[in-house]
Amino acid sequence: MTTLPPKQAYLTMTTFLDKLWERTRGPGELGLLCDMCLYIEDGQGSWDRAMWFDWLAWVKKLQTGVLVPENTGERSALTADMMKPLEPEQAYLAMFAFIEEYWLRVNRPAELGDLLSLMRYTPGAGTADPSMWDTWLAAIEKVQADRPA
Repeated sequence: MTTLPPKQAYLTMTTFLDKLWERTRGPGELGLLCDMCLYIEDGQGSWDRAMWFDWLAWVKKLQTGVLVPENTGERSALTADMMKPLEPEQAYLAMFAFIEEYWLRVNRPAELGDLLSLMRYTPGAGTADPSMWDTWLAAIEKVQADRPA
């Protein structure tokens, strides 16, 4: 498996989340998150503009150790060109941190808390629920097949 440029990693995240949502199709926080993260090809990244910049902030954190703070305007200055491609494990960790930040921001809804528990990743051991990693790898394959880097 190859590395993922930041945009491709973001599309993999949205594909992963959509796949999880399709299992239940229930109303709730996961569906809202999927909607807000919908990627739009207009140079801004996502339906909820902040989601794209929050994603880039977590990619930067994984790559440099520095998290661009929220609510300072600094995140909106981030671009995908500023980031390096991510290994699948790095992209997964960025996704986990991105979802966790959202979960904290929206007062810890149980649905996303449960999802994060299943997604928790330990290097060398994998995800708490092994199907999460399999779903992640399938999402990578789908995005790479649909949209080559």
